[in-house]
Amino acid sequence: MLVQLDEDKWEVSDTAQLEEVLANLSDRAEAQGRLVTKLYVGNRPMTDRELVPLTLSQLASNFGSISAKSERMESLVKQSGETGKQFGRQLRADAQKVLEEFRQRRGGLRHLDQWFGQMADYLEWIQIQQSVVGSQPTQSQNLSHWVNELMLARKSVDEVRVADMLEYEVIPRLPQ
Repeated sequence: MLVQLDEDKWEVSDTAQLEEVLANLSDRAEAQGRLVTKLYVGNRPMTDRELVPLTLSQLASNFGSISAKSERMESLVKQSGETGKQFGRQLRADAQKVLEEFRQRRGGLRHLDQWFGQMADYLEWIQIQQSVVGSQPTQSQNLSHWVNELMLARKSVDEVRVADMLEYEVIPRLPQ
């Protein structure tokens, strides 16, 4: 069975599971500093939502040929730069709203918990960007440290400490 990544083609056993073939495809892309951005299985686009255990456990030969397009990580990171900054600015605005809820004693724990989920995505993006671009991780380490401290304050339900940490430590470290 034929598998293709960009211009590179190779044959795999007809008895290989789809999961094995896709893992190999992803490993080859990663070895070249690339990330798979489009996947075609049986000549039709396949999304990540379709990559469920039932599908992945089937024989790859049941689907027909498999091909993928990839892009260099540096290119993807550069393309995402402005989007990441906008996301950071939105996190800052959301954190200020959460802070206002705490300062007005309207209870912001639920909104803070939602904000933590988005912050985790943002920190992950910063770390990927720094690893690809090769910059020093001081921004993400510093912000990560204060987000961790904020989580500890949240765990102890210390609303005054949460508000203070948001206002004086976390928000100032987010993009304006």
